[in-house]
Amino acid sequence: MELEKSLNEYLEKIEKYLKPLIVSERVDIVKEIKSEMLELQASGTSTEQIIERLGNPKELARAYLGEAVAKNNGFNWRRLSA
Repeated sequence: MELEKSLNEYLEKIEKYLKPLIVSERVDIVKEIKSEMLELQASGTSTEQIIERLGNPKELARAYLGEAVAKNNGFNWRRLSA
């Protein structure tokens, strides 16, 4: 099953907002969200309902970024500012 255009655009925005993460983490998160979208779509949930349920892509990405930083206590902020 293919995602509708607006859901793919949502995923592109999420990926853009997740740029601070390493590629593998970013890919995993996008796959997870896409899988959720496909499940919801298969159960008859409309595109609008799916997007409403996920919320603002920037805020969702921010939640994932916060989780990644919290999980990785060794996150090297100096590397970012170098």
